[in-house]
Amino acid sequence: MRRKDREIKSMEDIFSVVEKCGVVHVAMADRGKPYVVALNFGFDRLEDGLVLYLHSAYEGRKMDILKENPNVYFQMECDSEFVMGTPGNPCSYSWNFASVVGNGQVEFIEGEKEKKHALNRIIQHLGETEESFDFPSKALAGTCVYKIVARDVTGKRHG
Repeated sequence: MRRKDREIKSMEDIFSVVEKCGVVHVAMADRGKPYVVALNFGFDRLEDGLVLYLHSAYEGRKMDILKENPNVYFQMECDSEFVMGTPGNPCSYSWNFASVVGNGQVEFIEGEKEKKHALNRIIQHLGETEESFDFPSKALAGTCVYKIVARDVTGKRHG
């Protein structure tokens, strides 16, 4: 990272950013070409990283790419705000933000118990609740649930 003064160094501070974000951008390689999608997510903390939980349909371009190459890079940001400068000093215009980036491999979740945990973590994160939900087996069977285990995670903040 070029601007070390903006680096978020502690995992606790990185998780404070993750908790505020509702969307993660997941980048993958489609036969050498980049492909990025924005997804809602849930997460669990690891001592040295995090687990992102995602869900979608079983079919589509994203699924085709991930089955071929599960390596991904992700980015999320929050606390975005335009900083007004002055006409006399155009370089004083700026942008405040907090962001987290990382990489890992997509792992598809098959078992009902782990799928329920992942889907609950997504709802809990987005709904800002501790409530747990039970999902019908038919709904679980029709939903593709997957995770990214990321141990190479960094954060950056400006403002």
